Amino acid sequence: MRKYIKVPNVRGLQYREHATRKHAGRADRYYLVRWSRSGKVVSEALGWASEGWTISKATGAMGELQQNYKRGIKPGTFAEARALEEQRQQTEAVEHAKAQAGRLTFRQFFDDHYVPKAQKRKRTWRDDVLRAEKRIHPSIGDLPLDMVNPDCIERLREDLYEDGLSDATVKHVLAVIRRVFNVAALTTVEGIPVFTGESPMAHVEMPTVTNRRERFLTYDEAEQVLNACITRRENTINAMHAQGWQDVHDSVILALYAGLRLGEVQRLEWGDVNFFAGIITIKNEKDRKPGGSVPMNSIVRDMLTRRNKQRDKRQKLVVPPMWGQVKDISHTFSELVNELGLNDDATSNLQRIVFHSLRHTFASWMAMNGVDLNRIRKLMRHKTLTMTQRYAHLLPDATQDAVEALCRPRTDKE
Repeated sequence: MRKYIKVPNVRGLQYREHATRKHAGRADRYYLVRWSRSGKVVSEALGWASEGWTISKATGAMGELQQNYKRGIKPGTFAEARALEEQRQQTEAVEHAKAQAGRLTFRQFFDDHYVPKAQKRKRTWRDDVLRAEKRIHPSIGDLPLDMVNPDCIERLREDLYEDGLSDATVKHVLAVIRRVFNVAALTTVEGIPVFTGESPMAHVEMPTVTNRRERFLTYDEAEQVLNACITRRENTINAMHAQGWQDVHDSVILALYAGLRLGEVQRLEWGDVNFFAGIITIKNEKDRKPGGSVPMNSIVRDMLTRRNKQRDKRQKLVVPPMWGQVKDISHTFSELVNELGLNDDATSNLQRIVFHSLRHTFASWMAMNGVDLNRIRKLMRHKTLTMTQRYAHLLPDATQDAVEALCRPRTDKE
C-alpha cells in the first residue's frame, strides 16, 4: 500500500513521493485530497508536481471547491471541475470548428474537399479544376461559402458572356458551382456541416443550350478534307508529324464512315475490331455514351487492315495518342477545315464544321440514301428515337417531286 504524507496546516491534502521519478532536483510528488462529501469521505487524485501541482495551487483550488460545496453550487469536487473543464473545451472545439467551417472560402473548399471527392467519381474532374481556376476563382474564389449568393453568380454569368463565351461554356462553368455547393451541403468538418441553407444556384437560371448542328459535309467536302490530310502527311519530313496527319486522316474515316465519336476513336482497341465478322465494338462504360456494334464498310475495313499491318503488335490502341491528348486531333481538324475555307460562310457556331460534324454527316448521308430512322438510331447508338428524328427531313419523299413539278416546261398557251 502506497504511503501518503499529510501536508502540514492544510486539512485533507496529502502527497506521496516517487523515489526514481525526479522533479526540480528531488523526488516527484503526487498530490491527493481527502474530504467529506455527502456524508462520505472521498479521495480525489490531483496529479504530479511535475505536471504543475504545488501545495499553493492545490490549497487555492480546494478552497474554491469547498466554498462551492457549502453553497450547493458546482463544481464542488475536483471530478466535477474536470468534467466542467472538459465540457468547456469541447464547446470551444465545436465553436472553433463551426467558425472554421464558416470561414472556408469557395477556393479552399474546392481544393480541399470537392476535388478529392470528384477524383473518385467523376471522369472530368480535371475540366472542373480548369474551369474553376480560369473562370470561377477570380470572381468568387476568396468569398466564404455562405457569402456566395445568387447576385454573385449572376455577375459572374454576365462577365462570362461579356468575354464572348457560348451558352454551353457558361452552363459548364455554372454547373461546377452547383456541384460544389451540392457537395458542401453533405460535407462536415469535425462533425460540423460546412454549408447549411439553400444553394445560391437554386435561384440562378441555367443557360439553354442548343446543340443541334444542321451543317454536314458534302461528299466533295469530305474528300477534300481526307485529301488535305494525305497532302500534309506527304509534305512533312518529320516522321512523327507525318504519322500524326495519318492519324487525323484515319480518325476522320472512323467518324465519317462508322459514326464514332472522337473519344470512342481515341479509346478504340484492336481487341474491339473483329475483321472476321466485320464489326467494331464500342464498349459500354460507366458515365459514357451508349456502346454497341458498328458494321465496317469497305472504306473502314481497308483503313483498319492497313493500320493493323503497320502497327506495333504491342500497341493496344487503334489510334495511339502520338500528339498527346484527344483535343489535339480535334483542334488540328478544326484548323484544317478553316484553312480549307469550309467555315467561311458560317454565321454561328452551330453552322461551323467541327470533328463532331463528321458523325452528324454519317447519319445525314444515311438518311439521304433512304436508310430508315430505326436503323440510323441503332447505328448512331442513340438512346431514343427522338434523338434520331432530327434526320427525318433528309429522308427521300414525294415533296421533292412536288416542288420539281413547278419547273415543268411552259407552253405558249400558258
